[in-house]
Amino acid sequence: MKGSVIHIEQCGFLTTLQDTGRRGFQQFGVSKGGAMDTQSAVLANMLIGNDETEAVLETTQSPHRFHFLQDSVVAFTGGGLQPQLNDQTIQLYQPVFIPANSVIELKQQLPGFRLYMAVAGGYKSDSFLNSHSTYLLVKAGGHHGRSLKKEDLLLMKESLTDVQKNLLTVLQSGATVQLNYNIPTFDTTIIRIIKGIEWNVLKDASQIAFTANDFTVSAQSNRMGYRLSGTTLQTEQPCEIISSPVTQGTIQLTPSSELIVLMADGQTIGGYPRIGQVCAADIPVLAQKKPGDEIHFQLISLQEAEELYLKNMRSMKEVKDLIHRIAN
Repeated sequence: MKGSVIHIEQCGFLTTLQDTGRRGFQQFGVSKGGAMDTQSAVLANMLIGNDETEAVLETTQSPHRFHFLQDSVVAFTGGGLQPQLNDQTIQLYQPVFIPANSVIELKQQLPGFRLYMAVAGGYKSDSFLNSHSTYLLVKAGGHHGRSLKKEDLLLMKESLTDVQKNLLTVLQSGATVQLNYNIPTFDTTIIRIIKGIEWNVLKDASQIAFTANDFTVSAQSNRMGYRLSGTTLQTEQPCEIISSPVTQGTIQLTPSSELIVLMADGQTIGGYPRIGQVCAADIPVLAQKKPGDEIHFQLISLQEAEELYLKNMRSMKEVKDLIHRIAN
């Protein structure tokens, strides 16, 4: 088909188009959605000169095969899978030239769970409430509101900018663009949190146990939330509260003492105590955990969480600025 960029020859069990999510609708009960690991999605776009809010391909750790129908500049970020071109390893976290009629395979496993693939020019996709993210619950946005499947065709959204054309020329010459970027470590178990609004409903012994013991991501986890098994936590009072605002990273404690961490497609209000909040800098790390993985919560201050977030933002801005300097 004219304008096609990628023909999907094999697809994993949950591969979708996701951007940075839909903003301004949570007061109406609409979840933010978007990429589970927003940092990786944004970085993939930055590496190839896209607007950072462009939709990217979010794959989960299962075999994929993509046939590229035209010369393309792509970037892979995140984890879970190692991309290969003609059995040659493609480096993550750098822009890469993919010649027309090439086949990219994702089959070798890496630490992490979600790999992101951005293509220069972006993917043509459906918009829903000002976002191109796939919203599976209402079957809207992304690629016809559903996960991708074998034989799907992905089209290019926009023509290449001058910066992207220059980057394409640089990469076609055989040059590589390697960045001095601190690549995330997804095999860590540490997830840093701040105290939640209802932290004090926990008994003193449970407050200690919460950060002293490991929890395991349950098989009943998905894009809406991660269910965690592990140490039983006890409260000073009944566990139910009046439904109150929650967001991605909110840690709730159910009456059965089960922990739920809300993720990208999580609800906007909840009636369980909010005992913790994953700091923004560590949500990408948590998003790369899969069922069976262990996590260990580490309590930090609000100021420390803000400093970690700002440090990440500075590092990503340096990447964006460097790509523009190279391609200008």
